[in-house]
Amino acid sequence: MRRAPPQRGPSPPPSRFRRRLLAVMLLAGLIPLALLGALAQGVLERVLSVSIAPVEGVLDGVSEELIRRGLPPDTLDEARLNLAQAELARRALVRRVPVFIAGVGIVAAVVLAVSAVLLGRVLTRPMSTLLEGMRAYSRGDLSVRLPVPEPARDELQFLMGQFNRMGHELLAQQERLKAAEQIAAWQDVARALAHELKNPLTAMKLSLARLSRQDASTPPDPARLTEAVALLQEEVDLLMRMTQSFSTFARLPAPRFQDVSLRVLLAEVCTLYAGTSPVPVVLEPGEDVSLLADPDGLRRLFGNLVKNATEASPPNAPPVRVALHTEEDGRVHVTVRDGGSGVSGVLEGPVLTRGLFSTKPGGSGLGLPIAQKIAHEHGGTLRLEPGPQGGTQAQVTLPRIPSSESSGVAA
Repeated sequence: MRRAPPQRGPSPPPSRFRRRLLAVMLLAGLIPLALLGALAQGVLERVLSVSIAPVEGVLDGVSEELIRRGLPPDTLDEARLNLAQAELARRALVRRVPVFIAGVGIVAAVVLAVSAVLLGRVLTRPMSTLLEGMRAYSRGDLSVRLPVPEPARDELQFLMGQFNRMGHELLAQQERLKAAEQIAAWQDVARALAHELKNPLTAMKLSLARLSRQDASTPPDPARLTEAVALLQEEVDLLMRMTQSFSTFARLPAPRFQDVSLRVLLAEVCTLYAGTSPVPVVLEPGEDVSLLADPDGLRRLFGNLVKNATEASPPNAPPVRVALHTEEDGRVHVTVRDGGSGVSGVLEGPVLTRGLFSTKPGGSGLGLPIAQKIAHEHGGTLRLEPGPQGGTQAQVTLPRIPSSESSGVAA
């Protein structure tokens, strides 16, 4: 069995800001330094380009004058030696000045580069902290708070403080929204129960009224008593089935994720419901797909959809067709199409869990809410829409690997 591909982690932030900061600091530091070095080299070259040849000519003239006067020229030897040493020093400086200036430039470039890297880290560290906070918020964890000193010492710390304030407000809004959703859910349950309980309770009330109208002076009619008791028993059985359905929905087990061969699972579901279906149930050919999922939950999910499709199909309707395919993004799509009367429009999201009532005799109306719950636990979606050739098309979209958020919610 092929294993599901590994889940990729979040991509690291780009380092363009650091590269730009490095380039700006190098340009801002090296260009003036290069101009100053060129200017200094030019000045030193002009100073060091002064030749001692005229001085040597003067010394030669003085030496000849001393010889002509009969004086010894030895006193000029020390001056000539000093001039020779000065010339050697000048030539050495002429050779070493460019090397010295180049070395200063290299040292300055290294210092600027290190300073730019350190400054870039200092400036981008708050950005990295903000990025981690944003990722936590995207996972639904609004309790994360960034470490910010009070009061903020700069604009970035002020921004992080505002981020914490936004998280606090979002968390408060989430709690208010959760409370509102719970109230709305209870209202939906109350409406559904009122709708479902009204018919059997009305029938039971009529049966009891019929029994109460019996005249005590006349013997009871066995046929009427049997009919009334049978009706009461039927309505009580219906209430028991409804109670059991609601209890099952409330106690759905937590999913246990493992590698699942989806085509094999769909084939099992189609075979299970083909025996009681008025029309054939066909699994269209295609490749197998392996994903990380709860096999029991998927059997319940696709079993409810196939069961609804078969019950909505009259005997002369086209077959119920189940198709499996994958998209380029790796997500898995399963469609269940029937040839029944169809739905009037697109049904998805919270619409599938509103008004938990069924138009089928003895139905609890919990098939689609159960399917919606299982799809949500797997990080997927459920969508009902009119089929291309009539009827209803139910489409389930699942990831190869459920996200940590959906797994945490399921657990």
